[in-house]
Amino acid sequence: MKLMRWCFAGGVMVLTLAGSAAHAGAGLEPGSTCSASGTFRDAGVTVDAATSSGVVTVHHTDTVDWTGSVTGAPGPYSGSVWVKLPPPFGTVTVRSWSGDSQTTSNSGTEHYNLPSMVPAGITFTVAGEHKDNNGRCAGSVQLQFDGSPLGSPITWVSLGGTAITGIGAAFALRPLFRKVM
Repeated sequence: MKLMRWCFAGGVMVLTLAGSAAHAGAGLEPGSTCSASGTFRDAGVTVDAATSSGVVTVHHTDTVDWTGSVTGAPGPYSGSVWVKLPPPFGTVTVRSWSGDSQTTSNSGTEHYNLPSMVPAGITFTVAGEHKDNNGRCAGSVQLQFDGSPLGSPITWVSLGGTAITGIGAAFALRPLFRKVM
């Protein structure tokens, strides 16, 4: 019985530490000579990759007005922006680009509508990179969806599966505890 208490206490400690770990805010990689920003219309939040810090809270559905620029004429270029969602969702490419241009800036609007199954309150990363004759510019920002992590159906399914697995493990280990006592 003491072993089960120690295992339970250890599990709670690991989950507490994982949940309270500090998250990096927005930032450009060292040496990046570019700028990038986005304004979430409904959330009323503007994120500048060079100056924003901390975790930014946004809605599951919103429209983002974005802008980006480089210091010199790019010539041939390529790049992309992607979202790293929490497991099991993986990485989703939002937009990619390539071409040959002398334009040093670009802007646009991107609407997104993620399902409610993507848990709220969980931090995820939006990252991007642009490569051209001037070098590579890359950065990222930490975002989370507003609401409670318990609001997603997938959270309840995961918690239920964990409880069933824990009960099964307890019954499987029960004969070992009888021998010890």
